[in-house]
Amino acid sequence: MNKQSVKRRRDDNDDDGSAITIDDRLSQLPLHILQHILSLLSQKDAIRTCLISKSWRYLWHGRLKVDFNDNCFATQKQFWSFLENTLQRYLDQNLTLHQFIFDCRSVFDFALLQKWIPVVITNMCARSLNLICSCSSTVFRLPFIVFQSEFLVESHLEGRSLKILESTEKNIMLNNLRTLRLHWVNITDEIFEKIISGCPLIENLSLLTCFGLKSIKLHKHHNIKDFGCSVIDQTIIEFEDPHALERLFIENCCSNCFLVHNNKHFPHLKYLELHRVQLPAETFDYFSSFFPCLDELILKLCEGLEEFHLSSSSIKRLIIKMYMNNNIKAFIDTPNILYFEYSGHGFHPSLPSIEFGTTANDWNSQITVWYKLKRSDNDAMSWFGKLNKLLMGLNQSLINLTLIRKKYKKMDIYEGFCKPVVVEHLRLWDFFSSSSDPDLLNCFLRICHPRYIHMNLYEEGGVKCKSVNNIVEYMSKLIPNEIIGSYVWLKDLVGIEVQDNKSKDWQIVEGTICFRLTWRESE
Repeated sequence: MNKQSVKRRRDDNDDDGSAITIDDRLSQLPLHILQHILSLLSQKDAIRTCLISKSWRYLWHGRLKVDFNDNCFATQKQFWSFLENTLQRYLDQNLTLHQFIFDCRSVFDFALLQKWIPVVITNMCARSLNLICSCSSTVFRLPFIVFQSEFLVESHLEGRSLKILESTEKNIMLNNLRTLRLHWVNITDEIFEKIISGCPLIENLSLLTCFGLKSIKLHKHHNIKDFGCSVIDQTIIEFEDPHALERLFIENCCSNCFLVHNNKHFPHLKYLELHRVQLPAETFDYFSSFFPCLDELILKLCEGLEEFHLSSSSIKRLIIKMYMNNNIKAFIDTPNILYFEYSGHGFHPSLPSIEFGTTANDWNSQITVWYKLKRSDNDAMSWFGKLNKLLMGLNQSLINLTLIRKKYKKMDIYEGFCKPVVVEHLRLWDFFSSSSDPDLLNCFLRICHPRYIHMNLYEEGGVKCKSVNNIVEYMSKLIPNEIIGSYVWLKDLVGIEVQDNKSKDWQIVEGTICFRLTWRESE
């Protein structure tokens, strides 16, 4: 492209030369589109666009989203001054807002908030209201207009500093509200019922750590598609008709307070995530019938998983994350599964025993284990044997194995393993930081044959654990002329190379080093 084609062409009627050039496609877009683009940026980045050209100097003033965060200002005075000047400009120009975000984690000005929130909702017709007030030393009573807006489509209220409503308030009228999020607020059952009854079109509801909430009854809300709840104590959750529900997140709840209590079918539920939920073994007996369309199931730190049988023809993604303080025994029959993930603190002897029934022909698995081995050979034998058995149960999938060391003592493991399992990626974190690591690598390669081994070069805290040259030198010696000692797997190792995943050249990438291994059976 020649210089003439990129040179700015000035409009004949523009004396100061600030007209938009023919080649400046972005500036030629309609004003409402430019303001929408600016609304996708943070407030700070949107203001920076004033440096693009003269025509952009004040463009950010009319964007459809305003975002006020006190962390972006050196002093509280600057923050509140910027807020008032910005909103006054919108009011003077009779501008509307799509989204109003206020995030203040310090002491805030009650008078200014009481003044401007009604203006934002009524005069500027805000469609989305996000109020985050995290200063625990003060309490701000929300203006009642927040609960009587005909324009609001989304409302996010967060922080114990917010006083939501008085029980004596008038009826709530949020007839167009589709999304409501109440996070870390003080609210009673009576007030919640009053709010939710005034939202006939609610589709997305999120209740995270709501203090004082003991019962969540959704009896007349048949449009809810996405529901998330992190409860305190034994909050009861009731659905009258979960027909439309597609996504469900529950944390800190007893199954008797939710699944068993409802005894409902969720015919269109596709995503279910449970954190710290008590799940007796019989809970899984009705998974297939209660959730016939469930596509993804996530279980994090749930109790009652010591032994369970999960059968589902719809599940495609299954993720289990645990503190492995108890032995887990599971049989999983998911013929259409595409991805399985298990992670947990594998302190001896707690490695899971997982057996798969029918599975898809092409699926991936990810196993992440924190391990801490004792000096006893019997302890180590048991742990490595369980890991070998776990991998054998996944041998029909493309396996990715990540091992994160917490503690290890030097030991020699010579027998007791089944045939090594082919693993696509073996990631070893905090490795080669002690003289016993070559011995530990020997143990791992007796139970699996990885195509790629990834090692990080740093310990916890960012301390470099070993020079790259020493690691490469050791790995290059793994193809000797004769098999020595317990390195019986060397007879199957054909070649080893240092690999960079980002280019064809061999080099170190982002604090890790990757080796590509070629095994005899894979040729």
